[in-house]
Amino acid sequence: MARKVHPDRLTQRWEFQRGYKKGKKYWNRHLVIYVFRQSFSSTRLGITVSKKIGNSVKRNRLKRLIRESFRLSQQQIRQGYDIVAVGRSAAVGVKCQQIQASFLQLLQRAKVCRSE
Repeated sequence: MARKVHPDRLTQRWEFQRGYKKGKKYWNRHLVIYVFRQSFSSTRLGITVSKKIGNSVKRNRLKRLIRESFRLSQQQIRQGYDIVAVGRSAAVGVKCQQIQASFLQLLQRAKVCRSE
């Protein structure tokens, strides 16, 4: 049985590499994001967390928090971007609200959020 790929996620290595090389970099204490304008109609998210961060439980929790932050702020994000989010060691053990605030702050600095 073939695995179902989520349409809002970056999955291929070349997609991440394109984000790193051609995307604009924004960072704060908890996260680093690379934003790359692309031709698709939807905005997609890719998440990486280094093994330096901790064991798999810590890394996967951080990835879940970033994914949830993206889901909650999807209505505010303009369409047509690839976003690569990289978790930093300061984000381990942080509450969901802090990760969400950090993620939204970076999106606003990148001017990817819709203006109200």
